[in-house]
Amino acid sequence: MSEYKNIKGKTVQSLGTDPSETSTEGQVWYNSTAGAFKSVVALEAWSRDAPLITGRNNIGSFGIQTSNVAAGGLSTTDTSLVEEYNGTGWSSGNSLPANTYSAGAVGTQTAGLVFGGVQTPPGNTGSTNLTREYDGSTWTSGGNMSNERSQTSGFGIQTAAVVGSGWLSSTTVTANSEEYDGSTWSAGNNVNNSRRNTGATGILTAGIMFGGGPPAVPNNHSELYDGTSWSEGNNLNTARLIASQSGAGTQTNALAFGGSADPPVVNATENYDGTSWTTSPASLATARYAPGSGTASSAIAVGGRTTVNIANTEEYNSSINTITSAAWASGGNANTARRQLGYTGAGTQNAFQVFGGFSPGGFLNNSESYNGTSWTATPNLNSTRGQLSGFGTTAAAVACGGNPTADTTTEEWNGSSWTSVTGMSSGRYEHGGAGTLTAGLAIMGDFGPPNPVGSACEEYDGTTWTSGGTSNTGRRELGGTGSQTAALVGGGNPAPGVAGNTESYDGTSWSEVNNLVNERGSNHTMGGLNGQSSSITTGGSSPSATSTTEIWNGTNWVTSASMAGNRFAHSAGGTSASGLVGLGDQPTPTMLVSTEEFTGETSAATASTLTTS
Repeated sequence: MSEYKNIKGKTVQSLGTDPSETSTEGQVWYNSTAGAFKSVVALEAWSRDAPLITGRNNIGSFGIQTSNVAAGGLSTTDTSLVEEYNGTGWSSGNSLPANTYSAGAVGTQTAGLVFGGVQTPPGNTGSTNLTREYDGSTWTSGGNMSNERSQTSGFGIQTAAVVGSGWLSSTTVTANSEEYDGSTWSAGNNVNNSRRNTGATGILTAGIMFGGGPPAVPNNHSELYDGTSWSEGNNLNTARLIASQSGAGTQTNALAFGGSADPPVVNATENYDGTSWTTSPASLATARYAPGSGTASSAIAVGGRTTVNIANTEEYNSSINTITSAAWASGGNANTARRQLGYTGAGTQNAFQVFGGFSPGGFLNNSESYNGTSWTATPNLNSTRGQLSGFGTTAAAVACGGNPTADTTTEEWNGSSWTSVTGMSSGRYEHGGAGTLTAGLAIMGDFGPPNPVGSACEEYDGTTWTSGGTSNTGRRELGGTGSQTAALVGGGNPAPGVAGNTESYDGTSWSEVNNLVNERGSNHTMGGLNGQSSSITTGGSSPSATSTTEIWNGTNWVTSASMAGNRFAHSAGGTSASGLVGLGDQPTPTMLVSTEEFTGETSAATASTLTTS
């Protein structure tokens, strides 16, 4: 005890439960309930996260795990696409000036560098010596390399970078290396083993390059750079072709992951301590050529290739915290299959209600509630209708509008029964809803002939409907989230097609904000009353049914974990931390009764029991 106090500056605490506050590695306590001493230890693990918008390989990846850029690459063909990652999901960035793949990349999200690569397919005959600099929004031309090269890698920052080896336009590998000072490349000393498809990381005066092949057979060589010359380091345990830069960390604390051992792709991860490589207990969930970057304790693997190009993103963490990625899981089945239904947008994952809708047999008045495990029938609506909207909670909700005609009908739910109340000013269907029983919002929709798709909104105060602000883009088949004075809508169906437009409402007027990553209609959004600052839209048709999910972070939409199945015209409730979707339709004649539950990413310190062994 005294030794621990001398080391940590405090005595060992006796606690009934493991501490939930921030912990540090090596912290020790006595869990009196378990009758055991416990501590916090660092663990290494890869965890799945939000996929790229467009799956591809041979990407130029630069930045850190929470602020990353994926530039160019090969999808069905070469591309100039740029995507940015914020630690949660991907959003679109400004494209490269030209389609590029197999380029080197270094730097940060706001000061990046992409150099070389292939710009003229097919094959590897179009290597370039061009350099492109990125400031977080705009690409500008930098100085040209002395040698055209592709399938290369580098290390450093935008103003002090190194490129080593690679494949020349003549289809031969080179031993040449060059240094960049922010405007000009200058010749450096040659590497010891000319090769391509290497991984690399570090800074100009202390870098490391590893793996690769001359030109096809993978090797396990490592070389160290001191700012002047290259020297042999100890070998990787798994020889591999990296096939786009894949490395993270520094010369004395590096990480290598993925690649190909020719022919199989590998999931092996190795740590370098400045002297030798050690195989990590953490392996990629998906073996692949995996472009990536970051630090040795916090890295990211971006897309890549198995036998096909993929969109998977994985995060590596060596930390006392266990990172659990956002995920969907199956919930209970509803009693009645339906689509285009009303629901309690301010409901939670454990208290959610749906009502009305359209079934294979026609319009419905059925109402059901979900308790987080199972669905239970509740008293029916007074009117039979579908394509309606709703808002509120399972204790106080509103159902409004709908079909078989563009309807003004409004009913209130008090937790046990529905009561007909004053109708809306304008009949509508396939509209959105947000807010509570005493401060609700009916959003746009279809108003019937002669001008079906409208932009008008109405506000409800628990008694009376009044006109609200008019949206900028009229649409139907949309979902809303948030409150009457802070609402958000994204997507929907104008006439014709689907939309990516997102608008926010301040209680008076609608403002255009950043668009969805993927245009979609018949999508629905969860976020509760705080949806304007953090919400999720999932599913819908774009134009076919999809399972893709996007999270709104208050500024942008970014990708997140996809649902297990495609669905559209469904219901959605809860928050971006704990939500659900239920029922709806899919691309078959059968409507759905299934529910999927969403849990956002979590991080928690891992407690380990101390033993004497």
